[in-house]
Amino acid sequence: MNICLPVRFEHRTELTRDDRAAVEALARECREGDGFDPCLHYDTHLNADGDLRPWRLAWACAATCRGEPCRADAAVDDGRPRPAKLVAAASAFAPLRSEGEISACVSPLFRRQGLFKALYGGLEDALRASGAGSVLLVCDSRSPTSGSIARDLDARLDHAELLMGLEPDGLDRVAPPANLRLVPVGADGADGCARLSAAVFGDGVDDERSFVGAILRDGARELFVAHGAAGAVGLATITRSGSGYELNGVGVLPEHRGKGYGAAIIDACLVVLRNRGVRDVSLEVDAENGPALALYRSRGFVETAKVDYWRLPARRE
Repeated sequence: MNICLPVRFEHRTELTRDDRAAVEALARECREGDGFDPCLHYDTHLNADGDLRPWRLAWACAATCRGEPCRADAAVDDGRPRPAKLVAAASAFAPLRSEGEISACVSPLFRRQGLFKALYGGLEDALRASGAGSVLLVCDSRSPTSGSIARDLDARLDHAELLMGLEPDGLDRVAPPANLRLVPVGADGADGCARLSAAVFGDGVDDERSFVGAILRDGARELFVAHGAAGAVGLATITRSGSGYELNGVGVLPEHRGKGYGAAIIDACLVVLRNRGVRDVSLEVDAENGPALALYRSRGFVETAKVDYWRLPARRE
């Protein structure tokens, strides 16, 4: 069954607390109906362009909107709240100005009405205007409709990432690395860390400086530089997520790769989390990165989901 009601779109720089609750309720509705997560990006505060409005919200309204934003807290002439429901949401994640990712979800009762395309199109326009030469659509590989929607938009499958979670006894097996230590990064170390990150991941220093600054302002994230006998060799981020933690941005300088530092950084992060009593640890890895997959599996990580990234065609001038 599908429901057809007037729908109004809103473009938001950030979500209010009520908006966040509505988006999370919509995501739960989709997850329970579909059996997989809609992959929405909530970390839009990390976007490089502070003027980008990364949220698109679609509200269905049973009353006449008269050209006003259709919101649950808006009132009709008699002063009573206008009945409204958040039926679709999308977010853009663009920590680098050169590339952005779009994820979206639509209530199962409001599909096949063009809402996915409308959300994607609005955010693609915003990302292109912000300077993104590359735009990716993000969706769970189990979605039966995402592939057809992406193909309708002339997108091609670019790559896939595996979501992995640590087995219950994984933290018990890890040993502290003898040849490496993690040094927390503070505001005074932001510039040096940005240069290190640019060297590790091959991105521009200005983009990395913006991204590192956003991470350091985020109370849920901790950034570390990994030091070996030769000095700084890599970096990693630990992110609090719900009741657990995620490992992000693990990387090693090109000149130090193949020396076991990647494994040592992972082990050092896991030791930090074990010492805090954490049991729930997750990460993402490119599905085609065989060496990284082998490393994570050797530490007790197992696949929990697969996410596809579809690349939209470049805009013609």
